[in-house]
Amino acid sequence: MITSIVVVAMMTVYQTSVRAMVKSSESARVQSESLATLLTTHMSLQGAGFGVPPSELADEPRSVIDIGMGTLTNSGRLMPFGTGTALVWRIGNDTNNDYIPDSFQCEGLYVSPSSGIVQLVGQGSCSSARSNTWLGMRWTVIPLVSASRLVDPDGEVASLDNFFVRLEDRATPCSPFGASATTSDDGVLGRKAVIVGYERLIDGAFETISSTTCLVNLLPDGA
Repeated sequence: MITSIVVVAMMTVYQTSVRAMVKSSESARVQSESLATLLTTHMSLQGAGFGVPPSELADEPRSVIDIGMGTLTNSGRLMPFGTGTALVWRIGNDTNNDYIPDSFQCEGLYVSPSSGIVQLVGQGSCSSARSNTWLGMRWTVIPLVSASRLVDPDGEVASLDNFFVRLEDRATPCSPFGASATTSDDGVLGRKAVIVGYERLIDGAFETISSTTCLVNLLPDGA
């Protein structure tokens, strides 16, 4: 009887340890993948507005970067209006290496409760980032992070949810990583910033994970 009690106790301790290890491992995996997603989005966003003429940035800013409600279809089409949020921007491509963009491409982010965070890469030339042109674009869809659900030993569900992306105007120019806010405006500070993030439910408490990218190419000459 004593041996049985000891064995049962050891098995209980072992099961508890294994469950805790699995939960910790899965939580760490979700967190690392989510942080990697935020880094990926920021690297992509740094190109927003590159090579676009300053006059267009000042006169037609929505043709360079636009945000609105949207729906990403199963065929990879981005339709205006819907339950998700889409952010689309234009970048210049220098195909002949003369340091002058000779074509433009659109890229974007799509965020929704069901899709999580999705990166969009436009196929072909892009003349405008305006939401009324989204349906006419063809996109390569790259899923970055989806809503993940974990169940701990007590049955509590931990999840990534409430994904969001916001485009903000900055009255005071923002600065990118490692740059001082007192640095010259030329090529260093921007007037727009993008915030990407999500809420995470861990141990019954919500916490918001987000990161901000300063769009340094969206400051017109003379601003």
